[in-house]
Amino acid sequence: MNWEALSAIATALTGLVIMFTVIIGVRQARAALDQIGETHRATQLDGMMRIFEKFDEPQFIAARLYIMNVLPARMLEPGFEEYLRTTPYADFPWHRALSTMEHIGVFVRMGLLEGEPFYYNWGNMIIGTWINLAPLVKLSREVTDNPYLWKDTEWLAADAERFIQTYIAENPRIRPSTGQPYSLDASLR
Repeated sequence: MNWEALSAIATALTGLVIMFTVIIGVRQARAALDQIGETHRATQLDGMMRIFEKFDEPQFIAARLYIMNVLPARMLEPGFEEYLRTTPYADFPWHRALSTMEHIGVFVRMGLLEGEPFYYNWGNMIIGTWINLAPLVKLSREVTDNPYLWKDTEWLAADAERFIQTYIAENPRIRPSTGQPYSLDASLR
């Protein structure tokens, strides 16, 4: 028997074993990445469902309705600034909505929750609520001398607006009331 031929056959078989090992390794890596992706999606879904539950809580709804329907006029009343100074935060009627939005802002900003699926459902609500909250936040920052107060709610609204503006540009629709293209500015302000 020719030892050179036997050595060549052994080398070829070793090469085939290595090739099959690499192929199997790549398939296992892809399967692991797919599983990680599915786990990520499940975690995101769980987080979104929990936030949707928060948005359905009566306290959040009442606080948001206060922000939308009462707060603008209440801020014009004499003594409102003193009210901000002397009232415990948990006693403010907007407390639950603003705190919830701040928490969500932190989660999205830190990458613990993806913003885009969340904005797809709640973007307009976040932006509309922020429009009424912005003057309150500005005054609260002055009263507390804290320029970072509610920074993540502000960031959340800006990020939601970015998403909604992009979505509207990519998916144009006509407003039934005017026959004009829908725009976020016209519907919220």
